[in-house]
Amino acid sequence: MIHRLEFYRTPRGDEPALDYIRAQVKAHRAKIGRALRYLEELGHLARRPMADYLGNGLYELRVAAEGHQHRMVYFFHRRTMIVVTSAFLKKEEAVPLEELAHARRYRADWIQRFGGSA
Repeated sequence: MIHRLEFYRTPRGDEPALDYIRAQVKAHRAKIGRALRYLEELGHLARRPMADYLGNGLYELRVAAEGHQHRMVYFFHRRTMIVVTSAFLKKEEAVPLEELAHARRYRADWIQRFGGSA
């Protein structure tokens, strides 16, 4: 099943995850793109080591490229849509609490503006 992948956009028009991806070097962007296509194809079936559940309806897509650990945070909406809220370069063992707070806030905003439950 192919899922529809969408990048979260703030009310102001910023796209945090897409901005992060665009700022990466070409080789990293390509690898992130392949990982996102994998996620679109597998959706909820994506598992470790490529994807993992973070809690509170949030997941992370893990992309290793040349020693860098890129993370895309996302959630599912009605099992057919994947909304990528944010992305960051992981430098520590655990996902930084600040990154989780951003993702939770973006998810809540998206659900409020576009309706329904996740």
